[in-house]
Amino acid sequence: MQMLSSLFKKYPTTFPLTLLVLMIVVPYWKLAFMQGFVITDDIFTSDIMNEGFPYRYYMSEALKNGELPIWMPGIYGGMPLLARAEAGVCYPFNLLLFGLLSPYVALNLTILLTLIIAAATMYFFLREIEASTVAAMIGGLAFAYSGFMVSHIKHLSMVGTVSWFPLGLLVIERALRKSNPRALLALAAVFGLQNLSGHIQTAYYSGVFYIVYFLFGILRLRTPKRQPRKKSKKDEPTRERSPMFALAMWFGLAMLIAVGISAVQVLPTYELVGMTQRSGGVTFDYASNYAYDPSNFKTFFYAHANGDIADASYRGESVFWEDYGYVGIIPMLVALYAAIRFWRRWHVRFFAITAVVAYVFVLGPHTPIYEGAFHLIPGMKFFRFPTRFLFVVDASVIVLASLGLTEIFKKQRSDLIEIGALVLVAADLLFFQLRENPIVDAAQWLDPPATVRTISADKALFRIFSPGGSETHKAAFTDARGWSGDLQPYITQREFIQVSSNVLYGLSSADGYAQLTPNYVVDIWGDQNKPGMIYKTASVVDGQFIPQSAFLNIMNLFNVKYLLSPWPISSEKLKKLETYSGAHLYRNDHALPRAFLVGHYRHALSSDAAIDILLSSDFDPSREAIVEPSLHRDTTSTEGAVVSVERYATNRVNVNVASSDGGMLVLSDTHYPGWKAYIDGVESPIHKVNLSQRGVLVPGGTHEVTFSFESDSIRWGFIATISSIVVLIILGMIGVRRRA
Repeated sequence: MQMLSSLFKKYPTTFPLTLLVLMIVVPYWKLAFMQGFVITDDIFTSDIMNEGFPYRYYMSEALKNGELPIWMPGIYGGMPLLARAEAGVCYPFNLLLFGLLSPYVALNLTILLTLIIAAATMYFFLREIEASTVAAMIGGLAFAYSGFMVSHIKHLSMVGTVSWFPLGLLVIERALRKSNPRALLALAAVFGLQNLSGHIQTAYYSGVFYIVYFLFGILRLRTPKRQPRKKSKKDEPTRERSPMFALAMWFGLAMLIAVGISAVQVLPTYELVGMTQRSGGVTFDYASNYAYDPSNFKTFFYAHANGDIADASYRGESVFWEDYGYVGIIPMLVALYAAIRFWRRWHVRFFAITAVVAYVFVLGPHTPIYEGAFHLIPGMKFFRFPTRFLFVVDASVIVLASLGLTEIFKKQRSDLIEIGALVLVAADLLFFQLRENPIVDAAQWLDPPATVRTISADKALFRIFSPGGSETHKAAFTDARGWSGDLQPYITQREFIQVSSNVLYGLSSADGYAQLTPNYVVDIWGDQNKPGMIYKTASVVDGQFIPQSAFLNIMNLFNVKYLLSPWPISSEKLKKLETYSGAHLYRNDHALPRAFLVGHYRHALSSDAAIDILLSSDFDPSREAIVEPSLHRDTTSTEGAVVSVERYATNRVNVNVASSDGGMLVLSDTHYPGWKAYIDGVESPIHKVNLSQRGVLVPGGTHEVTFSFESDSIRWGFIATISSIVVLIILGMIGVRRRA
């Protein structure tokens, strides 16, 4: 004990931080030594392995191929990767790790670094507000292993955003304490980094909290003592108000620069949001869906008061990982003690109030407060799951606990008590929190499923489709008893190549799993919120998958050559290949190529009309295209036409077309703003055809058609980001010169 005490005194910063890092890395040694990967489940899918990681995996592949990772062709017939904020394409850590390392190594390092950043930033903030070294260590550890952080590790962008939250508070606190307005420039970098991490909701909540913390913090500043008047009396108030005015001005400037820094992410995301069900915001009913279960308040004192999702024993009425905020029994009890005993201290009073207010927001529709904020506070209506205010609750409780422990340690003056408290908190958190993220054996997970090996032998350009994929995932969750039992069911379930895990194997899927998807794509394939029309074209009867002709038509139209199903498919038009661990693999030899030419046109007045045509028995996708009513085109003959895809890259597709009369070149990729088409180098308009695909009218003869993704929102966002970074650097350099 004396040795530990002497190390704390000899190395007051490096030793506590080293200890914190070890307390995070050692329990996750399998990640550190690439012995396993986190596969935390969401019952019907895995948000990390079916969404967050596939984004980053493709980002890694694109960067290594010298391509900008702004489009992702692997799911939904293609989707805007940069605009999908949670991919975190512009987050510096993602660019560095996934750009230089293998995707799986980068994934593990991302998780470890995120937890380390969370612990370190909270430690430094607590030290800034005069918490003792050990109390700050306990706070840092509790924040990294808080219920919010561990239950959302599968949401990489979310925990990445929140991990920087204490650093934002530190910057504000230091600027206020030292009355140094220019110090607030660092907040621009921190808040900009949070936005670039990719989870706009928690970044927005952080920004709101920064504003509140700054406003209340500036009010606690003491008015400087009056100095003897040298000039006129009217000069005095101006002199007294100037520090507060300067702080407010620089705070506003910092927040503005932060928004500018994140423009390259925010502008494309805003464009995408405008094409989804969240356009203009969502309804209050949607935003408060899966509301917090008030009985989960007990879990602040005992983590498994309502059971545990890890062993499928959770019995709450909501989503476990959205309601989980356990930070340890000792921090929770000490926080309550501090709130009562040291109420007069400003930080205690502030964080006690914010813990209560944030928890009221977490309660969502159970009180009128959140509904009022939802309608009154700008930006709130774009987000669901108010439970994500839990990170503010957890952070506030941890601050209270650390300040309370500091006072307790002062009175006891015992190294044994301090180290004992640290050990007890660590043991408590590790016991409950480590089980929330299952780690699968790396060798087994990296071994490709048999279905992947079979399909990958086909080097043509095609897509796959896996009806019933989510059902197989639910079965795996049941068989693995959550994830407390043998993880083999999850390893076996990969045979179905459930979306969007196909990206991990270099395969493309017609559907996908993404939280933001254009409405016209969701209309066909559905998403996590509603089924698409594809589910109206087939049924499961007596354990067999029965497709209608419309189902097969859609498979053909969207270049779906292989289907994987947990049920035998009853269709003579599909060729049965093999069954792998319950996954029935079929080949569709009638699938249309990725690009093809048609000469007939069906006009649709609306999306509903287009869907009706797409579902009709007389629609022949190999001969005709569904087009918008403003497009008038004479029928042409495409007999003898030759269409070949010469290059298919991330942001560019080259197609050669040879025909006598020309026609509509259909590329079965998703139509989206920013894509441009060039016929022999001359720009030609792209039409949205077949509800969600790209079409270009090509004249007779031999032509090269080039599709290129040239997004204006990305271009302007990039300009705004670079300009903001330049402004921040210039202002920082001016500040350094003035201090010199």
